[in-house]
Order: sequence, then C-alpha cells, then structure tokens
Amino acid sequence: MTLRYGAALRALQSLRGDPTIAAVQPTEAAVPYRAHLRGGIAPLVDIYLPARPIGASVVLVHGGAFVIGSRRMKPMRYLAARLVTAGIAVCAVDYRLIFRGGRLDEAVDDVSEALAFWAGRVPALGLDARAVSMVGLSAGASLGLLAAARTDRLASLVCAFGLYEIGHLRGPAGLLPRLLFRTADRATWHSRSPRFAAQPATRTLLLHGDDDGLVPVEQARRLAAHRESLGLPTRLVIYPGAPHGFFNLPLPAADAGVREIIDHVSRAA
Repeated sequence: MTLRYGAALRALQSLRGDPTIAAVQPTEAAVPYRAHLRGGIAPLVDIYLPARPIGASVVLVHGGAFVIGSRRMKPMRYLAARLVTAGIAVCAVDYRLIFRGGRLDEAVDDVSEALAFWAGRVPALGLDARAVSMVGLSAGASLGLLAAARTDRLASLVCAFGLYEIGHLRGPAGLLPRLLFRTADRATWHSRSPRFAAQPATRTLLLHGDDDGLVPVEQARRLAAHRESLGLPTRLVIYPGAPHGFFNLPLPAADAGVREIIDHVSRAA
C-alpha cells in the first residue's frame, strides 16, 4: 500500500479550524487516568457529561498516524459535541505517540488503562457500567481494536477509517511500522496488525469512505470479512466518495457516520 501524498496533505488541512458544530466544553478537563510513569504525553482524559444522559458512554480515541493528535483535536471535539447532545457521555483520551513517549505497545497500554479508568468511574457518575463503548478514528481505530481484544468491559466498538494492515505500507510510509513495532521484520508487522491479531468478540461497527487515499477501503472490507468468518458480530458501512477523516469536513458522510455511531452505542444502554 503506497500513500497518496495529496490525500495526506488534504487530511492534514482538514484538521485546521473549528468543528462544523458548536463545540462543548468538557465537564472535567485534563483528568489523569493513571500515574505519569515517564516522559512523553501525559495520561489525561477530558470528560463530557450530557444534560440528559441515556446511560451509555464512549471512550473516544483520536487518530493522527500514531505521530500527532490529541484528545482535543478537531474531530474529537466534533464527535464529543454530537454524542453529548444525544445523551451519551464521552471520555476523550490522550495516549503516547511515536517520538513522544512510546510506540504501539505503549499506545495500546494507554488506551487499555484509560478504558479501565472510565469503566471504574461510570457508576459514580450515574452511568451504566454495562453500556461502555469505544470509538476510534484512524490510528485510534487500530488501537481500539487491539485494546478491545484485551477486555470484556466493552459493550460495543466503533472503528472509523482505521489502518488494519500496518504491514502493507510501502515507500516512505514503510518507516511507520518499523517505528511502531521496533523491528524491520515484516512477518512481525503482519502478525501484529489489527486485522491479523486477536479479534475482540464485542459488537463492532466499521465506517469507511471509498475515496480514502490514506487507508484503502479494501482494508475495512477484508477486516469485516475476516471477523464474519470467525462468527463475530460486525457491520461495515461504506460512504461513497468520502475521504479519510470525513468527520473533519461538512460532508454527508460525517452526519451519517455520527448517526450510525449514536445508534450503535445507544443499543448498549
């Protein structure tokens, strides 16, 4: 898989500016979810609580190619606003990135720790401990799949435009798996990629655009087929003409994708 550099540039440009909906402020900001063990990105979450909660909640995991991004980046603020308006509480997570405290193992560990923190916190907030879901975007979708396979705490999982076959990267983008896995061994890249690693049994929704120039939609199709072959509950929704990171843009796919997420997560409540 060779990166389309025009698509990469457009994806970065789409992160500029404010969300296409009025932002909401966190109810609690910069809450530690574990001790800060070493240098790099601090283990913090922002918590958004709805005025009229339905009981369901979401751990929201940002994207950014494992190199950039934060719990407050544009698509996270957009989704937090939409979900809270629908009565769904949100816990938006920061995790360690390449060059900023960790590689893949550390990132997955952070997401897992944040999920455990949130699962322990929800009863005190009057939320349903059996209705905790995870929503990951791009690299966050990759991490969400890997973290979800470690736990039985999740009621459902949503992965949007995720990178599921990291070992297929070629050209300059092939540096990413070397950094993530700390090895040049392609067999390791293959076996540890989300599609080929252990699959979470939880009910999973996959969202992808068919004009994604960063992660081809075929990766989502192959993951869905693989999970279905294992008898795991999986639904794939493909948006015609939608690019990578479509939640960053005022597109029909963004609104449709949010509605899919709300329906998927609400059924856990």
